[in-house]
Amino acid sequence: MGHPNNMTQQTAPDFLTALPVSDGLVTVRTMSDADAQAYADGTDDAQVQRFAHLPLEKYTAQIVRSMLHGVIADGLRNGTLAVLTIADANSQAFLGSMVLFDIQPEGAELGYWVAPEHRGRGISGRALRLSKKIARSLGWKRLHARTVQDNLASEKVLLAAGFVQQGPAQAEQTPAGKVEMGVRYSIEI
Repeated sequence: MGHPNNMTQQTAPDFLTALPVSDGLVTVRTMSDADAQAYADGTDDAQVQRFAHLPLEKYTAQIVRSMLHGVIADGLRNGTLAVLTIADANSQAFLGSMVLFDIQPEGAELGYWVAPEHRGRGISGRALRLSKKIARSLGWKRLHARTVQDNLASEKVLLAAGFVQQGPAQAEQTPAGKVEMGVRYSIEI
């Protein structure tokens, strides 16, 4: 992740001016205490554990609430990190998570996951399209994403959303600190 000192006050994005965004079915918004249990439950899923590269091995609702009022709130406030909720536009129920990190003046890296009970409904693709709206409203020119080589579902969603693969898979350190064969993608906004 980018170090907070790499951002100046003039270039740090104000995520709150760009949120929430919705397409009428899916909304991307800031996380709330009401999302804590569903987030923790979603991180217990084997695919989320394998592919999301979260910093902790185990999350509880209390850990998530502590993060909400600590590192997540700090990141939103200083423009260095946005851990967001992908929600049902009508009920506001938690469907998954999106994170914008490694914030640079021109853009950021994007990560996302959808809770297992909500997969197969096009939520990831909708969330990726909404991420482009967020980026555009922040004045960014591009978004980056990465997958591990065998995450074919994420690759398919990224390509369908207009992301372009940036070279072959190569060994790299994930945001969680593991070394994986990673594939990078980007999209111009």
